[in-house]
Amino acid sequence: MVESANLDFLRKIDFLEKVSMDTLESLASECSLRDLKEGAVLFSDGEEGRCMYVILSGELIVSKNGIEIARRTKGDYLGEMALIESQPRSATVRSTVPSLLLEITQEQFQAKLASSPDVLMAIMKTLSSRARENLKILESQDSGRVRSHEAEGEIKLEEHTKYLMQEAGLTSREADVARLICEGLSDKEVAKMLNLSHHTVKDHLKKIYSKFRVYARSQLVSLMYK
Repeated sequence: MVESANLDFLRKIDFLEKVSMDTLESLASECSLRDLKEGAVLFSDGEEGRCMYVILSGELIVSKNGIEIARRTKGDYLGEMALIESQPRSATVRSTVPSLLLEITQEQFQAKLASSPDVLMAIMKTLSSRARENLKILESQDSGRVRSHEAEGEIKLEEHTKYLMQEAGLTSREADVARLICEGLSDKEVAKMLNLSHHTVKDHLKKIYSKFRVYARSQLVSLMYK
């Protein structure tokens, strides 16, 4: 159980900012605390994930294939992708110092948070930001390879779109439309490129806007590149 003194702290975490106090108190009272010793592994790449974690204190390292991707500290959260995708963990996480975490199970997330657009949008923005961080790290590891600016931009956008597609639940065709829109193509150009009717492209755009909760092309592009 999380002490009531921590409720104000939890309220400041982006995906919990707009939930009701009743929901926050209920969540805090039902969630378990995970106490990690220095060097302890929270979870490993490839294992099944059924919980996400909010860091109440301490620091954790996120790594992939032995490469440090990020460090997470108080107020950060991790493990959310396993709940959203129902897929195995995509990285290994271990503590660098004694750390205290709030553990939110898949059942608790689905019952109290998954139906909130504000919660999902906040998590999506965090995933978007982390995707860009990961790409920068992978690029630095690959600095010996020469790639043109255009090809590099295409790789970034494709990877970024993949992350957002997973979070927002876009179909493959909707993801194709979103990618081409962000490359600056008009609706007619997208239709020609994908061999679709202009009307079909507009229908896809309506669904994309709805899933991302944006209302215009400029907002979609801003989200992709933010």
